[in-house]
Amino acid sequence: MDTQQVYNDNAGKWLRLEPSSLSDFTARPLVFEACGDVEGRSVLDIGCGEGYCARELKRRGAGDCLGIDLSEQMIQAARLQEEQDHFGIEFQACNIVEFKPARRFDLCIAVFLFNYLRVEEMRQVFAMVYQALEPGGEFVFSVPHPFFPFVRKQQTAPFYFSAEGKNYFADVNEQFEGEIWKRGGEPLHVQCVHKTFSDYFEGLRSAGFSTLPQVQELTVTPELAATDEAFFGPLLNEPLHVLFKISK
Repeated sequence: MDTQQVYNDNAGKWLRLEPSSLSDFTARPLVFEACGDVEGRSVLDIGCGEGYCARELKRRGAGDCLGIDLSEQMIQAARLQEEQDHFGIEFQACNIVEFKPARRFDLCIAVFLFNYLRVEEMRQVFAMVYQALEPGGEFVFSVPHPFFPFVRKQQTAPFYFSAEGKNYFADVNEQFEGEIWKRGGEPLHVQCVHKTFSDYFEGLRSAGFSTLPQVQELTVTPELAATDEAFFGPLLNEPLHVLFKISK
């Protein structure tokens, strides 16, 4: 299934001004925390979607902010919201694999972008990010946990990828279709081009990053499950996402 078409067709379902989908609770708050104090820092948000994360970082004091996404409909939704917010966020529609930034940034974020790219495409984007960062700049990104499609085999709410018959090592670059739910009960179509942990580490090294990334495995905690057992409970302690943070 074509990724650009998926998001062009579903842009309206993703637009939100407050946490809505599962990963808005299980991943994005941890991404914002990893970004630390963003006061005055320039931000490049790649795979920005309809601008949810860029808007949140602006609320936290970020400076110059550029959001890039493949989907023209997602970018249109982001621009329409920007017309109301007047945050000063610039949004561009383009293929991130081909993107060449004209300026440098203090921080780059990529929230569930690399699960849509093949390993070789991811490496190209990692190299671009390295070049786009100021010395000492930080790169924070989240991806589905590589183990998740193989651990959670039920194709049910609130999150799954279909990996039946697939192998963790042999099926790198295979695309798994899936869905992630909003708390209101609406599913959103998502995809995962499978990669191993080694693919992420080697990709960062080959791009030029010379320090070890900070790595955090994310799940539904008992505290989060207690807020809505019916929604979060089925994923309690499952390996949902991985958060990476690395400095140039």
